[in-house]
Amino acid sequence: MSRSAGSMTGKEAFMQNIASRLGRREPLQKAPERPFIGVPDFYRDRELSTNELIEEFIRNWTALSGRTLIVEEAEAPQAIAAYLKEVCAELGITRISRWEHDRLRELSLDGPLIEAGIEVVPWREDGADHLRLAEPPTGSEGNWAKRSKLLQAAETCRLGLVWPDCAVANTSTLALFSEGGKGRSVSLLTDTLVAVFRADQIVTRMGEAFALFKERYPNVQQMASSLNLITGPSRSADIENDLTIGIHGPGKVHAVIIR
Repeated sequence: MSRSAGSMTGKEAFMQNIASRLGRREPLQKAPERPFIGVPDFYRDRELSTNELIEEFIRNWTALSGRTLIVEEAEAPQAIAAYLKEVCAELGITRISRWEHDRLRELSLDGPLIEAGIEVVPWREDGADHLRLAEPPTGSEGNWAKRSKLLQAAETCRLGLVWPDCAVANTSTLALFSEGGKGRSVSLLTDTLVAVFRADQIVTRMGEAFALFKERYPNVQQMASSLNLITGPSRSADIENDLTIGIHGPGKVHAVIIR
């Protein structure tokens, strides 16, 4: 069946409608020029001081309902232990999971937490050996019963403690490179996430986090199992835009910055 002169197909009508809404008489006949490839110069050359990076990260992190604590390096072990105990007391948390990370071990947080009645599960093979976990039902053949004791323990922890590889100021994003003692379960299974990092780990934009990942893992055979980008608490919405917090990850997030 032939089209009459001047009639439009569905595609043509659709494109004409878009052009009209953009204030054009008709759709463009060729793609517009793209003067920039990659990051524009003015954006790539934007440099912020350490204090400006901290301020920008906190502003964006707070806008996403995240909480922030800044501590001085000399006071970090005591201040961070006190903050963790405060968060655990506020939420009724008695067991936490943490990365087996050199920087976290240097803070010696386990002792004060254990003294406060908070069990600590470090992400290493024997990290849960000291715990008594509930036995699975007799005859249970489910996946949970077959998992390692460490993963079973992580699923019972309500707070995860990590040391990000870097933080992105303009999106308030934590970049976590998962490998070895840096398990994804610590940041994904828990209700609350506490990220501790140094101020000099804050970068301006996301591309710097990707560049760091490529620099640290130039060999694909030795590459981390994943790069997780965490921007505020977990958010999920259905087709009607009903927002739910904490479905696919922690619903409460804390950033502790060591200056």
